[in-house]
Amino acid sequence: VSVWFNGVKIHQTDYIPNTEDPIWTLRRSSVFLWKVPAIDLFKSEDCLMFEVEDFDLGSSSTSLGAFNVSAKTLYHWNGERREFALKSLLGEKDFGKGKVALRVRRATEDDIDFMEKYERSKNKKREVTTLLQLKGGKGTIASVTTVYKKKAKEGPDQGKEIYLVRPGPDPKRKDSTTWLTKEKIEEESIAQSRNWIDIGSGNLGKIFLEIIGCDGLPNMDTGGAFGNKTDAFVSIVHEDCMARTDVIADTLSPRFMPWSQRAFIFNMMRTSSQLFLAVFDSDSNPFSQHDFIGRVSVDLSNFRNNTVYILIYNLYKTAKCEPRRGAAPLGSIKIRLRLELEDERTLLLSNFKLPVSVYVNVESKKDFNVIHKTVVGNVDLKRYGLGNINSYVNELWSYLVVYYFLEDAFVSLLLWRGRSNLTLPVPRIPSFTVQWKHLTFPLHSIAAFLTVISVVENPDLLPSVSFGCIGWLLVATSEKRSKNPNPWIRSKSFGYFLLSLILGKHTTGPQSIEPNENVDAIEANSTSWMKRVKDAEEKANQRAIEYAKEQEEYWSEIESLGDGDISTKAGLFTIDPTRVYLYPVQEWLGIICDILRVVRNVIVWEEPHYSFIIAFGSFILAFVLYFFPWGYLIKWTLRVVAWVIFGPWMMLADKFYFSKLESETDEQKMEREGNLRLARRKQLENQLLEAQIRREKAEKLKDFKQFMFGQFVSKVNITKLDRSFDIPLPESSATPYTPKSLSLGELAMEEAGYRRTRINGQQLVGDMIPTLFETPSTEAPLGKATKKTALLKGGSPGVQIGNDSYVAAAIKVGSIVLSAGAVTWFGIPLLVYFVGFLFPGNGQKL
Repeated sequence: VSVWFNGVKIHQTDYIPNTEDPIWTLRRSSVFLWKVPAIDLFKSEDCLMFEVEDFDLGSSSTSLGAFNVSAKTLYHWNGERREFALKSLLGEKDFGKGKVALRVRRATEDDIDFMEKYERSKNKKREVTTLLQLKGGKGTIASVTTVYKKKAKEGPDQGKEIYLVRPGPDPKRKDSTTWLTKEKIEEESIAQSRNWIDIGSGNLGKIFLEIIGCDGLPNMDTGGAFGNKTDAFVSIVHEDCMARTDVIADTLSPRFMPWSQRAFIFNMMRTSSQLFLAVFDSDSNPFSQHDFIGRVSVDLSNFRNNTVYILIYNLYKTAKCEPRRGAAPLGSIKIRLRLELEDERTLLLSNFKLPVSVYVNVESKKDFNVIHKTVVGNVDLKRYGLGNINSYVNELWSYLVVYYFLEDAFVSLLLWRGRSNLTLPVPRIPSFTVQWKHLTFPLHSIAAFLTVISVVENPDLLPSVSFGCIGWLLVATSEKRSKNPNPWIRSKSFGYFLLSLILGKHTTGPQSIEPNENVDAIEANSTSWMKRVKDAEEKANQRAIEYAKEQEEYWSEIESLGDGDISTKAGLFTIDPTRVYLYPVQEWLGIICDILRVVRNVIVWEEPHYSFIIAFGSFILAFVLYFFPWGYLIKWTLRVVAWVIFGPWMMLADKFYFSKLESETDEQKMEREGNLRLARRKQLENQLLEAQIRREKAEKLKDFKQFMFGQFVSKVNITKLDRSFDIPLPESSATPYTPKSLSLGELAMEEAGYRRTRINGQQLVGDMIPTLFETPSTEAPLGKATKKTALLKGGSPGVQIGNDSYVAAAIKVGSIVLSAGAVTWFGIPLLVYFVGFLFPGNGQKL
């Protein structure tokens, strides 16, 4: 496409070969800046002319058509997409088709700055972000020649074995932290991190992550007997950003020191986003890949606000395919994690937005492999293979476990075995506090009994009861999960989210879990459940074997009869005759498994926010539909249908409409069918236009991201689609977070990012020239020195004294409303009485 102004070519795009539907992107010269005085713009007769040509390397290009855009149109254009039909130039062939879509707007300062940077950087190599640069690794020779362990000859640790601290000593205490005992290394590793990297594009909350260490890693390097061992680093991916720790050289139990690169703050965009961690053996050779050891997916949706979690996970190759029953872990990883959620109501309501696809771009194939294996693992279920098909089939078979849940629930419901814990708030008005009373009784059996007898007596309640049962099922599964002895399997309850929706914050406070809490009960429950699953699978396999044996006997008898064909059977040679038929089957199996995983996650509250929304919405619909007179509506609907369709006036319909269709001429019939085809064609064109616009946006966004962040693109799952769940080991713990009080200056510096490195994520917003979604540089609201005034020391400027809790405030407001109602109810009649007594005439009028 060439752009002309007053006979001068001002811009030309690159040519796109072999397509009739080209899409020009940033690096195909789709965007350009044009500076022109307004007086020259409006004086021009033709203003801008756009000409489309068919590029031919061996001869002159052929003009496919052109169009003009007036100065008035340009002046009022604000970036929306418009299409222009191509018209042939004078003396050129008229092809009679073709359109060009344009976007035009006045350039902003950001647009001008971006285009200037783009022009300067065309021939420059992109710098690799500091988050992907590895520090601390060693080559094979250096590993063999370096001494990592010795005995202390003096000092308090004299005679003890001391180890070289990696990746290096504390810069502030080099002499005393170069060599430490194993106990002191463990003690130092658990200390608070000094430097944080704040990264990401979200605004729902912050994730504070510290990588503490790993244990039991396999040795991925040769020469382990000579000291050459795994050079471990941890890769982290969350939504649109990625990060890495420093490399801890030559150890199978690395510890990441608080002065090294190990602490990250991720900004959340979605509540269901997972934190993907993977451990690699660093390889400094630029032509080889980092060796993948294992990965873990950290589910954040059931963690509480203001709680410090020490989490230990086993590492596995993937969570996408075969179950891990009996599989040996590839070591473990220990992390410290804390969530800082501003408003849980906002967090919950954010799930009404449709999830968007999130991608991470990097510059090198080596970095792409690291990110891909961090998110997915070492399997590629998108690639065709009989093993992948078998994995999907086994997964579908494994969903038989849902039957066990239903069987347990039905038996417990029918025999009134279930026991539900109901906590009711009892307000204490004088002290403005709430006392919670705990009651235990078979709530679900009572509800089922009352529901069944109500529907039997009043069938009109069936629609309402149907939606109520959906919510009831989800609440029941949440309650069953909350009774699991393993505290790391329990999820946030329906009541938790309901209070969050009403009050904005939950009133139960942070979470507290002791290491090895209920470990005996966990082991017993796990053993019992696995035994039940194993027995059921053995029975199912036995039935399958018997059925296969019967089928084999049947077909052997059929084959013994012969098929009557006496021709010679020719052998066929093929490389892979099954791919054409089985690969579509594999793709459909993958889609079905993904859908079932999402449904499973909602039912068992792995996606607790969606589970609550569906349950709460079902209860609302059940309540609304309860007041609908369904029997009356169905009765009158059937009456109307019977009278309208089967009445004698259908003769009039036949006379004035249907008979005319039968007697219409061929021309009339062709005209009617042509109108129908035209309407269908118009609808199809609208659908094609929407698809074209989506494709254009995707291609342009991809090109912008590749230019800004790197050529290699990896998709990061927002919705949980793993087959297996990663659960913290029993040694994990949770303790309430108690921040220390700070002065106004200290708190303001902390909220402004002191000792933090801020790096934006890769989320782009806007059309034409998108910009980075930038998180504010300070947490403090506009016009205020700090945000978290509750952390200020007593006597500091801006400190808040005597803030009411949500419960106390609700009780106070409720008391005021009740008092106002009582005064109105009793006071107004009393006032009328006194007025009537003092002024008899006026009192009668009142």
